[in-house]
This record gives sequence, C-alpha cells and structure tokens, in this order.
Amino acid sequence: MAKFSIRRHSDPFFVIALKEAIVKISAQKQCPNEGRIVRSVLQEFDWSKAEILKQLKFAVKDGLILQVTTFSSHGSTKGIPQTAYRILRKDGEDEDEIQKQKKKLSCNTHDWYCWECHKAGEVIACEYCPRVFHRKCAHSGTVTNGKWKCPSCQPQKLSALMANKTPEQLAKLLKFTLERMKEKAKELMEPISSDEHPDYEDFIFKPMDLKKLEKLVEKKTFKSPKEFREESQWIFHNAIVYFGDDDEITDLAEAIMEDCDGELEEMVRCPDCYLMSNLRTKNWFCKPCYFPHELVWAKMTGEPPWPAKLLSWNDDKTKALVRFFGAAHQRAWVGRKHVMPITSKPEVKKRSQRWVQANDEMKEYQRQLGLLDPDANKKTVLKRPELIGITLFQENPPLLKTETKECQTDVVLNEENKEKIKQLEEKVRQQEEELKSLQADLKCERERAKQLVEGAKKKKEEQDQRVLRDKSVSEQRETSENCGSSGPTIDLSMTRDQSSVIKMLQDALERERQEKKEIIDKVTRDTQKNRERDIQQAVKRAVNKERLERERITEEAVKKAVDKCKQERDRHTQKALQIAKDEADKSVQEAVSLAKKKQWCANCRAEAFYPCCWNTSYCTLECQKAHWCTHRFHCMRVTCSCNRDSPMTQS
Repeated sequence: MAKFSIRRHSDPFFVIALKEAIVKISAQKQCPNEGRIVRSVLQEFDWSKAEILKQLKFAVKDGLILQVTTFSSHGSTKGIPQTAYRILRKDGEDEDEIQKQKKKLSCNTHDWYCWECHKAGEVIACEYCPRVFHRKCAHSGTVTNGKWKCPSCQPQKLSALMANKTPEQLAKLLKFTLERMKEKAKELMEPISSDEHPDYEDFIFKPMDLKKLEKLVEKKTFKSPKEFREESQWIFHNAIVYFGDDDEITDLAEAIMEDCDGELEEMVRCPDCYLMSNLRTKNWFCKPCYFPHELVWAKMTGEPPWPAKLLSWNDDKTKALVRFFGAAHQRAWVGRKHVMPITSKPEVKKRSQRWVQANDEMKEYQRQLGLLDPDANKKTVLKRPELIGITLFQENPPLLKTETKECQTDVVLNEENKEKIKQLEEKVRQQEEELKSLQADLKCERERAKQLVEGAKKKKEEQDQRVLRDKSVSEQRETSENCGSSGPTIDLSMTRDQSSVIKMLQDALERERQEKKEIIDKVTRDTQKNRERDIQQAVKRAVNKERLERERITEEAVKKAVDKCKQERDRHTQKALQIAKDEADKSVQEAVSLAKKKQWCANCRAEAFYPCCWNTSYCTLECQKAHWCTHRFHCMRVTCSCNRDSPMTQS
C-alpha cells in the first residue's frame, strides 16, 4: 500500500534566492552567515525573517545548501567560530561532494514536488509513473491491488472512433498539435542551458522541451491524447518549479499548455474534422466525417440564421458548439433557442453573398453525404445507425409540425440517454466476461467427463471382446470334449463385468456432478466476494473523496477570509496614511501662509514691529541703529521729498 512521505522540505523559489544571496555575499569577500543572508534576501523580496530562516534550514536538510563552521580572521570576532553557509562549487574543490549528490539524485525514482500545486511537502508517489501528489491534491487517484494510481495514469474515456486510432494515426494528429505549440514558444524548443542555470538538475526530476516531445511523437510512443498532454505538462511543471509563478518562461509554458488543451479537445471531439482542418484540402469542410455531424441553423446576434455543423452540447444542454459553413468556418457557442433543425425553413430577409456561399457549401456537403446512402435523397432523416440525427436539406421541405417535433425529440433523447447507454454497456460487458469465464470452466469439465466416458466405453469393449474370445474357446472345448460345464461360468463372468462397468460409470458421473457443483459454488463465492470488495472500496473512495473535498473547501474558505482581512487591513492602512499626509500638507501650507503675512527684521531676522521703509523693518531700535550704517544708502525715506524727519535723523 502506498504511503505518504516527505521527499523535499524546502520551496525551490526560496532556495534559489538563498543561493544567489550566498554567491553575492561570497563575492564581497564576506562570510555568508544567517544575518547577512537574511539582509541580502530582504533587499530583493518582501519575505519575513522567520520564513527565510525556516527555508534556509529546510534547504540544508534537503542537501541543497551546505552548513559549515568557520573562524573569522579579522575584526572584533577574530578567532571566534561562527556558522556559515555555502553552495557546491564546480571548480574542482567540491568534485567529490558533487559526484555523491549526482549519485543520490540518480537513485530517485519519483519527482520531489507535487504535480498539481508544484510545491514540496508530504506527498504520495504513483506506482506507475514518477509523479507525486499532496494529500489534498490526490483526490482523483485510485488503489488497485494495493498500488496507488495517480489521476494522470487513469485511462481516458474516448469515443469509439478515437479509441480505435492506431499509434501511427494518432502520431499524425499529434504533429499538428505540436506545430501549434511551437508557434508561441521558440524559447522552449531547446533544453534549459546548464551554463546559465547550473543547479537546474537539482530541482528538476525530468527535463522536457518541445524538441524531445517531437521525438517521442515521431517514435509513436503515445497511445492516447491524454498521454501526450500529461507528457507536455512536464514543461509547465518544470518552469513553475524552477522559475516561479511570475517568470516569462512560466508564462510561455502556460500559453503553450492552453494551446495544447484546445487542440486536444478539438481532436477528441472529432478526429476527422481535426485532421481535415489542418490538411486544408480543397472543399475540406464539405467532406463528411466517419460519424457525420448534425446540420442545423444557428443564429448569432446581428446575423441571419446560418447553416452550421453541430459539434457538441454543454453539460446542461443549454448551449451548442457549432461550426459555421462559409469562408472562415468559425466556431461558436450558441444558445439552445437559437439552434434549429436544418429541415425548418429560416426567415432570411436579406441574403448576402457570404450567406449564399455558405448555403452552397452546405448543399455540397449534403450531396457528398447523400453518396454514402443512395436512399438518403428520398428521406429527410438518414436511417444508417452511424448517421442518426443527420438531416438533409431539401429545396421545398414539407412543413409538417409533427415530423419536426419528432426529429427534435429524437435528438434530445439521444443526448440524454447517451450516458445511461454507456453505463449499461459497461455492465453488460462485465457480465459477458463473467459468463465467458464460467463457460470456459464448464467446457473444461465437460472435456474431462467426456474423456472418462470414452475410457469406460473402451474398457467395456475390451472386456466384451475378451468375453467373446473366452466363449468361443469354451464352445470349441465343449464340442471337442462334449462337456457343458463351462457355459454358466462364462455367463456369470459376463454379468459380473457388466455390473462393474455400470457401477464404474455411475461413480464417474457422480464425481463429475460433484466437481461441477463445487466449481459453480466456488465461482459464485468468488464473484460475491469480489463484488463485496468492490463495493467496500467504492464506499471507501467516496468517503475519502468527500473528506478531501470538504478539507479543500474549508482551506479555500480560510484562505479567502485571510486574503479578505489582509486586503481590508491594507485598505485601512492606506486610508490612514493618506489622511495623515493630507493633514501634514495642510499644516505646512498654513504655516507658510502665516509666515508670509509677517514682517521680519532686516538685521536679526526676528519678527519685526518697526517699519523703516517699504521693504525694511526692525524688531527693536537697537537693530535699526546697527543696520542704519548700510541701509542709509538705500533707504527710500531719506530720498523721498517729504517734510517729516526720519526717526533716525531725530535720534
């Protein structure tokens, strides 16, 4: 039984930041102790000191950073031992330690970080692949024969057409998907350079790039689209583990995974449409698929009813995914009330050139579709099993409400009962397998009984022949010797042999009956036990799933509450800071305004009360007398033509 274990304790983003800080401190010819490392990291990141020290201890525990004891050679701490940290250097000094670490990493069979959230911690390892998951992230895993299988290794439910694709056909489709992924991320074509990132292999268990993915496609390795998708996910997983959430490489990896999901979704929906849309041969949209799509009229806002192929419905059957006829062949989700069967006559007031072109293309599609069934031109709905729901367009269709209603009802029932039919088919398949196994056992028992009966028959024939020979010999002796005493002896031996043979056959048949009965009882008990065990496992899985879901919901609720409180606190803090700033600005302006309204002494710069002339004032008469020696040459009152004497002259 798989168990949870801690493969790594430290966060890779923290460890990379700590390594950069150690290199920076060492380059300054200083000892990289805890204090210097914390100060260096705080200059770059908004982390708490406790979290930095915690991750530093985890990195040492994981063997990603070395903890050593050094002695200071100068300063006030000269000769005092202190704890320092360093990283392995590839200049020959730490070659032995590097080789040990590489050997240790090569012995690992599983990744160190969760496949779902890309973090370290307590994880469970899949028995079928190198992926690991946290307890809260492993909600879709299953246990088979005591081995835990992760969600990535679960088989994908595919349509019959997609499931029957050979690896060669699937590889041909996946090449188009890979080309679409390569359009946006040329940087992910090659492996990550070990010269630019020497510690890349310390954090990444399985390096992956688009070129390596392309080689796997060429080798026809993948058997389903899900296998290709999960292998491509390594690119995004590695990027977010090593570069973090906000890096440009991570954004590129996320973009190509979105393209990959869109392409694979289109491929699984209809592989024929996907192949023809990428090959783009002449009139490719007019060629019917192996399971042709239903034709409908779909109406978008501001457009007339447009001919289109119905690709699929959403889960609650309220919207339909359609692909329109015309030059662009665009896809769109259309509401159920705006989707009409092709047999209805739409009201198109103004038929544009684009609408006429789309209608002609739809008629060409119907013509090629009619070639698949010669009787299709006589009927509105095709009767072939694989073409259920496919309707043909007629120039003047009979407007019968009952036929239209029945057609719509059949389509709805077909969609609603699809899941039930799948479940019934699965049950029937299981019952058929059980019956086949029982029939095989019974057949073996019949063969054994048949062999026993044939052996008994041969033995009886041999005894009859021996009796006849004895009888003929006795008759000859009777004739020659005229003695009749041997006849009754032969008759008694024959009777004895026949009764023994009959008893032997009865015993054989009874043994055969008992063995068949034991086999049937054993098979019945085993089947009952298997069903009880499956039910118990299903109940256990349901309980675990419900518990994990409840824990996840609780954790999300707590996280939302914490985030909300943090946002509220930040908002109040910003509001208080803004109010304090506004009050400070207001008080400064008032002080400046008040200062401008006052007069100031020209000699000592104190507040003045005695004006001399238009721009000169003094606080006391002493200051006026002291400043008069220089001011008299500029004083406006001396030069003015007034009859009054200045106070200075009078003094």
